Amino acid sequence: TNPVITGTIREDNYSLAGTVIDPANGSIQYKTLASNTTFTESLSDGDSVLLMINDGTAYTITWPTITWLTDGAAAPTLNTTRYTAILVFQMNTVLYGARVGDGG
Repeated sequence: TNPVITGTIREDNYSLAGTVIDPANGSIQYKTLASNTTFTESLSDGDSVLLMINDGTAYTITWPTITWLTDGAAAPTLNTTRYTAILVFQMNTVLYGARVGDGG
């Protein structure tokens, strides 16, 4: 219950080919949108996933029910020239999301 970790933790990276945000696939998931997309999720309490979404064409995303903690409590606008980082996590059966920022 109190692990001691020596060294660096390496997280799994996963190219999200489908639309299910599943932490079993890796804690960092990335996707380049090729069309309007509807995401679903399979997170449990304590799970989190960092999504890196490349939306070069300004497609529409339909999100699962998320309580957004940034962007005025609305789903974030994605950058159209680089990845946008979005953290999703579940706590007390509520799915939360926060736009972390834009990456390179």
